[in-house]
Amino acid sequence: MLAIDVNYAYLKKAFGIDTKRLNSAFLSTIDEFMEEEAVQGNTQAANFERDVFSDPDSILELYQLTSPKNRFLLLKQMKPAQLQEIMQYLEPEVLYNALRYINQDKLMKIVSELPKEKLATVVFNSFSAEKFLKVTNEKEINKFFQSPKIEKTKILNSVATLEQDKLQSMMEIMTGEPCKHCDSREVQEKLAALDDRKFQKTLLSFTPETKSAMVLGMVEENPEYLMEFSTEAMMKPLSQLEKPEFLKTLSVLEPQDHLEMLSALPKDVMPMVVSQIDPEVFAQILSKNFQELLKQVAL
Repeated sequence: MLAIDVNYAYLKKAFGIDTKRLNSAFLSTIDEFMEEEAVQGNTQAANFERDVFSDPDSILELYQLTSPKNRFLLLKQMKPAQLQEIMQYLEPEVLYNALRYINQDKLMKIVSELPKEKLATVVFNSFSAEKFLKVTNEKEINKFFQSPKIEKTKILNSVATLEQDKLQSMMEIMTGEPCKHCDSREVQEKLAALDDRKFQKTLLSFTPETKSAMVLGMVEENPEYLMEFSTEAMMKPLSQLEKPEFLKTLSVLEPQDHLEMLSALPKDVMPMVVSQIDPEVFAQILSKNFQELLKQVAL
């Protein structure tokens, strides 16, 4: 038996039940009481189940579903899987805001398991390539250069975007001698002359700052190259955010993504979140799938 605020005025008007009879219904469910009414000759009550439980508007009125408390109490009787199913009817804003109830570590793990394209959307809508590269370690930068999708010609082209001090550093590493006035063309020609094995070895020997600057030049021209970074690298800047800022990065995802993430909600929070459903939509769901629950409501 479930106690919520039932609309007595509706029962009086729709089924001709007087106040005295309703007051005598203490400890009875609606279903039990209406069955007894039918036995006592109330012909209107005989059709209660047909007239009310199959009509969302009647459910909305009788069970006063405009009351958040009533919606919450009904939802508390449902299983987590049922609540998860109902979540699809929540407004996108409600779904997004509910993410704050998930532990940050758990939410971070969920985000790390997103498809790479969606993870990249989260990261690079919040961080410029330059900021991303500043927190990306040398190991990840090296892995980027070792990707088969990164063409040698693109690497050579990136040299033209470098400042003089980095060109000098590259030439000194390649020749063992300082180069005060070398330009990007000289460095490009020197690198291009190397066979693939030596090219890769030499490339990885450059300073982390030089390699990051080369990557920046490449991804600014070809943003799709950012996809060559690992999931671990993409998660690094997100892991440095406080929870409110981290949640903001997730706003770029689709409502369906937020809905799937909410499967991680604590079970005791689910009814509260789902109680934000539109009352009319909730009435339709109750009529279709939860008539037995409605019968157990106490008068």
